[in-house]
Amino acid sequence: MRLFQQRGYHAVGTAEILAQARAPKGSMYHHFPLGKEQIAISAVEGIHADLMAMLRKLHRDGRSLDELIRRLAQGIGQWLKACEWREGALLASTTVGAVPELPKLHAAIRRAYDDWREYLAARLRDQGWRPAPAHAMAQTIVASIEGAMILARIDQDERTLTAVADTIARMVAAGDRGP
Repeated sequence: MRLFQQRGYHAVGTAEILAQARAPKGSMYHHFPLGKEQIAISAVEGIHADLMAMLRKLHRDGRSLDELIRRLAQGIGQWLKACEWREGALLASTTVGAVPELPKLHAAIRRAYDDWREYLAARLRDQGWRPAPAHAMAQTIVASIEGAMILARIDQDERTLTAVADTIARMVAAGDRGP
């Protein structure tokens, strides 16, 4: 997961994955018969599961969507700082160079983004947003968070991410729920 988030799919080689895992080549193909693509799919599924678990926990804790966005950005900012700005956006790093050339990986990334967007749209609808504006705002939130992660990595400053998240959170709280 870390290697793909650092450099993207094509910049990571199988030998490097094996070295990082301290595993023999035969072991990799035993557990991941499709090789590197299957490992990337597993990484995307792990990121997806972690992200959705975090969103659901914040929601169960009674956080409003605007607060959830701020908390998510704070957590991501802390992670970026802890990894010394070496790792990238949650899903975008693996997307580069893999979509649409690798259909199985593309499908896993698509599922992750679709679930993230649908979860956010559902929370917006819970707040009274109409379906079309809720969908558009969910897309905006995902694109803003992923893009802000890239900018924060470039700036090496988590405040870039939290400033974008704060802007989006204010928009969500103001609630342009549509006609």
